[in-house]
Formats: sequence, C-alpha cells, structure tokens
Amino acid sequence: MTDAARRVDPPERMCPSTPVANATVFLGMITPAGRVAYVTPAMPAEVALAAVDDDSDASIESRYRLAGPCVTSSCGFWTGDHCGLGARLAESYQEAAGPAEVGLPKCAIRRTCRWFAEQGPAACSACSHVVTDSR
Repeated sequence: MTDAARRVDPPERMCPSTPVANATVFLGMITPAGRVAYVTPAMPAEVALAAVDDDSDASIESRYRLAGPCVTSSCGFWTGDHCGLGARLAESYQEAAGPAEVGLPKCAIRRTCRWFAEQGPAACSACSHVVTDSR
C-alpha cells in the first residue's frame, strides 16, 4: 500500500453559523433567552426549514442555527488560515465566563466543526450563545 493510499483526507469542515443560503444542517432553535437549543442527531436543513413559519418578520437565521460547508476565503471572517470569528468568539467567551464548560452541549457537527477543530472546547461553550446575523 502506498503512502497516498494510507493517507486519510480530513473531513470537510463545517461552519456552525452559516446563512440559510449555504445551510445543509439544522443545528437547533434560538430560545427566548438567546441560546441555541441543539438537536441531535443531525437533521438536514431542507427538512427542518420546510416546516418553518414564513409569516415571521424575524430572519430565519435569528430563529434557527444552521450549519454548512466552511467557504474559507469566500467568507469575510476567514483570516487566510483559520476562522477569525471562531477564534474571537472563543477568546471573548473565555474572558467573560472563564474556562470552557466541563460538559459540552450535544452537537450534530462537532466532529467536522471548523470552530471546534481550531479552538477546541472553548468554541463549544461560546457557540450556544451565537445568533447569526444574516444582514
């Protein structure tokens, strides 16, 4: 077996806060307290969004957390080698709340999550407080 055959490609990294246009996974709903109530196992975004009440004045992203493939250089948060948003969120959350929570929330994309891959558990603690601004 050659070295190339033994090499395992890393998983496609997922953005845990993507706009609806790029969404492939429904992560959860935003609670009235402004936190994400995660759903597991993973649910396709198209299935979850088919049941969305479009009569609301609020954007879909302000009511639901969606994930999709990380678009790297096509994203304004991409620094050239990592997600600047994930880094900023993890850092600011640690400054405000202290060390990462011991028990991480259940998450349907943690294995492929860009923020978790780059920031570790600190990203998970901050993630549940993120509401995507699609404007």
